[in-house]
Amino acid sequence: MQEQNSKIKNQIRSSLKRGKLVHAYAFTGGTAQERTEIGMWLCRTLFCEAEEKPCGECLACRKFLHGNHEDFILVKKPQDRESIVKDQILELTDRLMLKPFGSRYAVLIEDAHLMNAAAQNKLLKTLEEPASEAVIVLLSDHREALLPTVLSRCVCFSLTQETSAFREEAAAGKLVGLIMSGAEFYKKKAVLEDIIRDKDDPRARAEDLLNALEARLMALLKEESTGNGETSAEAVSRLSGAVKAVLEARKYIRQLHSVAYTLKQLCLRV
Repeated sequence: MQEQNSKIKNQIRSSLKRGKLVHAYAFTGGTAQERTEIGMWLCRTLFCEAEEKPCGECLACRKFLHGNHEDFILVKKPQDRESIVKDQILELTDRLMLKPFGSRYAVLIEDAHLMNAAAQNKLLKTLEEPASEAVIVLLSDHREALLPTVLSRCVCFSLTQETSAFREEAAAGKLVGLIMSGAEFYKKKAVLEDIIRDKDDPRARAEDLLNALEARLMALLKEESTGNGETSAEAVSRLSGAVKAVLEARKYIRQLHSVAYTLKQLCLRV
């Protein structure tokens, strides 16, 4: 488990050094202690003023370690409630409207799966239109309890040892986010490059990817189609077309068509 967490930290460090900071991260699986440790580590890294982050010695690190950093926001279930409620997320969004003391806010939501539906939907609005000065970190033991729309707007990491199926699930999540944002072909293709270049067993991996992608798209389509007056005709059309493209790609994979060609065609169509 420690090896997996170290791998995740190195990946995040590399992204930050390249200036690839994103506005939302989700850490799932592992123990509560492991999730809290890596979530706190990321928040402290975001504040650290040293070149090698987190240094533990700069003013920002010392403030964080002493629990009094002005721009750190912790959201968790109140002791007298069963869930994280909408009012807590409303309070969070009001705070994020204010300018941070430093360069950004870092928000840590413990047990994010305990957010009720209203709270998740309110958070979704913030994730769709993020404040440029805020990074939101979700910790969850139950990934399936989080809305697919919420997960699709986060960079997701599992603290459980990575398996091939998990890699394809993660790739499907990234691809859904790109589909919904109307991203260019090359960005979608980059997500699938590892499978496209696989010389050992790309067909099984492609099947895993397409199964995960279909499940995520169908869940999103159901949400959009049953929305309360907020249904986007464009989103429904895009999702329906993407599902059709995934089904066709899976048919071609099973008919032994080229995996690389099929996945590239999928990226052009979705």
